[in-house]
Amino acid sequence: MAEVKRKDQWTAEDDHKLASTVLEIVKNGGTQIYAFEVAAEKLSRTKQACGFRWNKTLRHTYGQDLNQAKQKYQHPMHTHLKQAMSSYDELLEAHDKLQREHAELKTFVQQIQRVCLASPFNQQK
Repeated sequence: MAEVKRKDQWTAEDDHKLASTVLEIVKNGGTQIYAFEVAAEKLSRTKQACGFRWNKTLRHTYGQDLNQAKQKYQHPMHTHLKQAMSSYDELLEAHDKLQREHAELKTFVQQIQRVCLASPFNQQK
């Protein structure tokens, strides 16, 4: 008896398309739900079918890849904010250093002025 194949059966190619779509979208900051919508369009299936297939079958295989994709994504604003904050921290450190050096120079000038005033050469005849 010949094996009956379901019309909507998932193929290895379908699985690969679904997995690569999910991983790519998550890697670029999208959600899995959005990835299922995109994959559904590509595969002519429902987003629910894609989500079920991912969670029931493929997530076990691609779980580690998914975790890496989630960790790698950083919103571009995060990078700019991080750079701005480090620049601010550097400016704050430079400002504090200049204030300390200014205070030291001020103390040094005051000491020189006292020595000069107490000098016998400063005494008028």
